[in-house]
Amino acid sequence: MANDEQPADPRRYWIALAVTLASLVEGLDTSVVNVSVPQMMGSLGVSLDAIAWVSTGYILSNVIIIPLTGWLASLFGRKRYFTGSLVMFTIASFMCGHASTLESLVFWRIVQGIGGGALVATSQAILYEVFPPREHSRAMALWGMGIMVGPAMGPVLGGYLTERLSWPWIFYINIPICILALVMVVLLVPDSKYREKVKKVDFLGLVLLAVGLGACQMLLEDGNKIGWFSSISGLELGGLTLFCLGLFVWREMTFDSPVVDLRIFGNLQFTACCLFTFVQALCTLAIVFVTPLLLLDLMGYTALETGMIMLPVAVGTSLVMFVVGKISHRCNPYVLIFFGVAIFLYAMWRYSYFDALTPDTAFTWPLLLRGIGLGMIFVPLNALAVADLTPDKHASATGLLNLTRQFGASVGVAVAAAVLSTMQGQFEAVIVDAASSGSPELTYIGQQVMDTLHREGINDPTAHYIATELLQQTSHQIATSIAFDRIFTIFGLALVFALPLVTFMRKNPDRSAPVASAH
Repeated sequence: MANDEQPADPRRYWIALAVTLASLVEGLDTSVVNVSVPQMMGSLGVSLDAIAWVSTGYILSNVIIIPLTGWLASLFGRKRYFTGSLVMFTIASFMCGHASTLESLVFWRIVQGIGGGALVATSQAILYEVFPPREHSRAMALWGMGIMVGPAMGPVLGGYLTERLSWPWIFYINIPICILALVMVVLLVPDSKYREKVKKVDFLGLVLLAVGLGACQMLLEDGNKIGWFSSISGLELGGLTLFCLGLFVWREMTFDSPVVDLRIFGNLQFTACCLFTFVQALCTLAIVFVTPLLLLDLMGYTALETGMIMLPVAVGTSLVMFVVGKISHRCNPYVLIFFGVAIFLYAMWRYSYFDALTPDTAFTWPLLLRGIGLGMIFVPLNALAVADLTPDKHASATGLLNLTRQFGASVGVAVAAAVLSTMQGQFEAVIVDAASSGSPELTYIGQQVMDTLHREGINDPTAHYIATELLQQTSHQIATSIAFDRIFTIFGLALVFALPLVTFMRKNPDRSAPVASAH
């Protein structure tokens, strides 16, 4: 068990600010690119498929490096590794903004992802060590503001900078924040007291992990486009993923100096928290992915307007994390998670009523509720994850916890894209079939449209063509609206089905004994 008498570092809140700033810019760069894609395509003269590698390269390198952060911190020393990663991220941000070709931009985005992967997992490990166990929830509330608010603010900041300046500024904006964080880290952050020297370097394990996770991430990124396992490429990527990751697990469980300590999964509480984190990230990123599509494609908002409409999510998450961090030592964490899931489900129910006629003012309350629900879940869940682990396991644990979060996010986006595409096609086919089979309601509406066009002086052939086009547009709009409705409902319920995992989370991080109500 972690020692509850661990002394508190008097500089811990300044340290929290330093590492949260680093996590903020890393989270920001996962989503800030999306709204700048059209301008980047025009500036670099490339296609949409090619520019997608600007995001894919970043996420790919991020996913590969995150589980290695504990081992790399032991190899180089945690402070040296964190500082070096922050320097790498800063330089790569400048070079991304300065890139004049797609190849150089993708290269520096990969470098940026390698540096950024360490910023999240290592900063979390730092906070677990400098804050005593009774304050872990408070530490996670502070850190969570960066990790959750960064991606939520990405579309807003990206839309503003792209519209008012140009796309390179979405990368340049990182530099002053990174420099401030770097100065604070150098001056304040201590090295780990629990570092264990790396005795051997498991090169085979490193290669298996990199290839396996890389293949898996590419399958998730391109699966919907290549037809998943109905294509040769999908089968090859799936087979490579299973082979490499299966061999990697065997290697790490039998090697005496593994690059990733998979034995931590033997702790039931940590494993339950990882599984819940996976489902939460899956649901969260699926909704983050489809909501801008709803606003941009179905409702016709601009990128900046879309970002501003989504701003309440960041506001709600920030406010509730601040409050939960203040009251966490007096609250049952399991109750907070339960109410967070309930609020998220209610927000998704409100989301399901969004359609093309929804006024922009109607989005504020459901989006605010979504942010509140996520904040209530995030803080206690991350504190519970390490509550039953000794401090020397925190670095490895945070790497695995953040890998499950990143992997869940990738799965969520892939599933949402596949479900949206499938449901749109199915519902549109049903509506068109009803129209072609002589549905009385649709026949009446069609006749009304024809009569209106005749009164405008439009002759029959042209009127029939216009009416048919309107029917197709309306069918697509209705089918898309129904598909979004189903998606919001599905992912809202998915988080509810993960609630039984809470019964395996028995050790309360903010008290010296387990909470009775957890059983």
